[in-house]
Amino acid sequence: MSLDKVKITPEEYQKILQGLDLISISLKESRCYLNTDVKIPNELNIEINSEEKFKVINEEQVQIIQKYFLDARKRNSKSRFLQIELTLLVLLKSKEKFTDEFFDVYKEVSLKLNTWPYFREFVNNITSRMNIPPLTIPFFKVNIK
Repeated sequence: MSLDKVKITPEEYQKILQGLDLISISLKESRCYLNTDVKIPNELNIEINSEEKFKVINEEQVQIIQKYFLDARKRNSKSRFLQIELTLLVLLKSKEKFTDEFFDVYKEVSLKLNTWPYFREFVNNITSRMNIPPLTIPFFKVNIK
């Protein structure tokens, strides 16, 4: 995220953020795939992406859909070893108007700070249930340029 592209002032962002309260974070959907035709690799190239969108439900409530995508492949291989998709439903109470400009920053910083632990736990748990060494996803680190 580049700060020169942000269309909201830090003061406006902080005001909206201070007026937010978490109502719930829940599992909306998940999908997992393990390629059992491949021997468990010693090292994996792991790529993680996300998509986020929001909908204002009423004057006080906002619903956010956060999707995480994990793709793991053996180093220098084109075939997928593991794929995990997790969709979370985040329900917030907002005292201030929840704007597109606020969400552009929120989804890159504050939202992931709150949902990343759920994603990390899900990946660790589901990989152990797949009878492979559990994956431990690293901490989420905000990358502000």
